Amino acid sequence: MNWISAKTEKFRQVPDPYFSLIVTAKFLVGVGLGVLLATWLPVWTWWIFIIVALVIVIPSVRIVLSK
Repeated sequence: MNWISAKTEKFRQVPDPYFSLIVTAKFLVGVGLGVLLATWLPVWTWWIFIIVALVIVIPSVRIVLSK
């Protein structure tokens, strides 16, 4: 956890204009990757992505809701 907390603290110290640029760039990369995958992959593979996303999110949701 020390590495993650160090990176989080470093990210919190970024000035606001740079923070908004980072968030905007990550959003555009995500949308671009989503469009690329949507046009390239067949429909049945999206179920794999949905299942993997659910498996990843379940532990974090349990931690948040248990507090």
